[in-house]
Order: sequence, then structure tokens, then C-alpha cells
Amino acid sequence: MKKKSSYRWLIWIILAVVLIGVALMHILPPYIDRWKSARDYDKLAKEYVNDEPEPDDGKQKKKDWWATDVKVEFDKLKAENPDVIGWIRFDNQDELGINYPILYSGDNQKYLRTDLHGNSHIAGCIFLEGLNKSDFSDYYNIIYGHNMNDGSMFGSLKKYKGEGFWKENQYFTVYSETTVYRYRIFSYEDAVNGGDVYKVGYQPGEEYQKFIDQMIKDSDVDTGVKPQNSNKILTLSTCTGNGYSKRLAIHAVCVDAQTTDESKLKETGN
Repeated sequence: MKKKSSYRWLIWIILAVVLIGVALMHILPPYIDRWKSARDYDKLAKEYVNDEPEPDDGKQKKKDWWATDVKVEFDKLKAENPDVIGWIRFDNQDELGINYPILYSGDNQKYLRTDLHGNSHIAGCIFLEGLNKSDFSDYYNIIYGHNMNDGSMFGSLKKYKGEGFWKENQYFTVYSETTVYRYRIFSYEDAVNGGDVYKVGYQPGEEYQKFIDQMIKDSDVDTGVKPQNSNKILTLSTCTGNGYSKRLAIHAVCVDAQTTDESKLKETGN
């Protein structure tokens, strides 16, 4: 009897180990993917984005530090993947951590679940709307990123839902090969998926102004920032985490732009 009892316990132990192993095979991969993604993007930022440290002599940063003190090595990034067209970086890295390359293929599905190196990946990439022009020359652009549970990609954007968060986190920068764009957030909302927010092709004029005014009206908070139809607008879009009917949309107006194209700098004498 004792032997039979021992065998039963051994069988139960083996079954338990097998079940735990099967469970771990399903649970661990997403966490491993996220860890690899964070590691890879941190490596890209360290290798290809040169960020001057803050002055330690009590002096304040230059007014245009976002353009002069941060340099992105696009030639090396494009060697990793020629679809890289830009880099997005929020000022408050400690709170938001958004510091990623922007990709463009013309196909909104390509980088939804594919990483920079073409591997299948749950976090995908940050990418520009396929109907936009890849040089950011449109008046209205949309950039997509996943709402990851660990806060990576565009997962930290939900912090704007918190009271007072916008006030201390209004600015971010988009770097392209030729231009650095400075943006200020003026509105954020849970926008209807496939609604007007996700239509592009606007030009300066009455229709564009109505579109901008609606963004201001639909905002979760009145920021007091009121763009005009002569301004370029960029929307950052991610999932809300509550189904697919709506998406969190962060709307920002371009408040400054500086060229990094050396040939143009020579032409203007700068």
C-alpha cells in the first residue's frame, strides 16, 4: 500500500510540474518580449541619440535645447532599417519615457506587430499613418503606438488622464533627417476609432479650422491653447484599454521648427 501511495504522489508531482511548465510557456513569452523590446530600444537611444547632459553649474538649459542639444544619427538608424523616418522624444523622460524611432511604410499593418528588425513582436513599432507623407510635410499627421501594460511605447500617454498631468508635461519633439519639430499638447480625448480624428489630407482653411476647433471642444480639459489653421497638428494615437470603439488621442500643435539640413543652413548663412 505504501508503494502504491508513493507512486500516486509521484504521478501528482509530475503532473503538477508539467502543468506549471505549460502555464509558464503561455505566461512568460509576453514578459520576455517586453523586456527584450525595452532593452533593444534603450540600446538604440544610447547608440544613435546624442543627448547633451543638463548643466551642473546652476545655469538653465538653452531655450532651444531640444534642437541644439539632442542629435539623432539617422544614417546609422536607417542602416538598421530604411523605414526609419524620425524620432519622437518627450521632455519628461522620468514620467513618460517616450524616446523611440518613428517608422513609415505606407501600410498601417506592417509595424503593428513587427519590430524594427523585422521580427514578430507584441509591441511593434511607433509608426506614421500610411496616408501621410513620410517627410512630415502634411498639415495634419498621425503617429500610432501600442498602449503597453508596462508603460512602454505609448503606454504612458494614459497619464494625461490624471488631474494636473498636462500642466507639467506639455511638450515633446519630433526629429526628422532635415527638421526638428517642437510640439505643444493642446487637447486629448477618447476619440472614435475611424472618426474624423483619423482622417488626413487637411489644408489651411475653414474646414481645417473647424476640425481643430472640434478637437479643442472634445478635449478632456481646457488647456487654453488654441491653434489656428496655419499651424501643423500632430496626433499621437493609442488604445484606451477598454475595447476598440475608441482610442486615446493626444493632439499637439507645432510651435517651432528648426532645420538640420546643412545645405539649407549654408544657403541662409546660419
